[in-house]
Amino acid sequence: MTMSCEFCQLRLKYPVSADVATYLPGATFGPRRMRDWEFVWMIEGDAQYRWNSVEVEAPEGSIVLCRPNGVDHFQWDKNRRTRHAFFHFDILSIPASWPPVVSWPFVRKPRDGDILRALFRYLLTPGRKQEAPWRIAVTQMLAAFVHGEYDSGDVPRESLPAPVDAALRHIQRRLDGDPASHISLAELARAAKVTPEHLCRLFRTTTGLSPAATVRMARLDRAVVLLARSNHLIGEIAEMCGFGSQFHFSRRFTQAFGCSPTTMRKRINAGETPPLPLLKKWG
Repeated sequence: MTMSCEFCQLRLKYPVSADVATYLPGATFGPRRMRDWEFVWMIEGDAQYRWNSVEVEAPEGSIVLCRPNGVDHFQWDKNRRTRHAFFHFDILSIPASWPPVVSWPFVRKPRDGDILRALFRYLLTPGRKQEAPWRIAVTQMLAAFVHGEYDSGDVPRESLPAPVDAALRHIQRRLDGDPASHISLAELARAAKVTPEHLCRLFRTTTGLSPAATVRMARLDRAVVLLARSNHLIGEIAEMCGFGSQFHFSRRFTQAFGCSPTTMRKRINAGETPPLPLLKKWG
């Protein structure tokens, strides 16, 4: 059977809820009952992953494939913070030539230059993405993971004007280091090596957002992750994500997502899939 025929038989549902989460040393996540599939990329720190009675190590740099119809749990690194990227998806059909699902590995530990993390970076890149390219990327990623054929060169980032790309990278670095930190237009312009006025024009043309709105969207995206994947109170999440008050946070959150943070958490806990990050829809 040719690879093209296999790809016709492998049918996936559009991936959702792609983002990055950060945890303090010793934190845990779960237990949770898995309803769909999820790829997790251990960007920073090690973890132990358990699915039902199976327990595996997930060291830094590894990719974890979480599967449905089981209860899973993550024990994050006890000695340092943990950062991981993730996205959820569903498998509608699997090629007959593939090994049975029960034999699929839970963890892959790729070497530098692999296509798994390159595709993961593509899925996390801010900007509008059509459904077909996303599905193709996840299809390639799942096939490479299952068959263990993922050694390759890196995949370039989605093309953006250099100043916008530099500013977006700066926003992510600053929020990774301190999610509550203040990020000014002047700071972003210095990082992008252009004037504030020119940066605003580039952002409006490329993303449809101002730099300040982009920072706010990045904070709200992180808040959704914390609502879905932590037990922090709403007020704590507001403070952690850099909002001046819980009221201001709730107002901005409701404007962006159409419901309050409390309602969003209830929906997610009831099994609803978290929304796509704002920067992927509007970036």
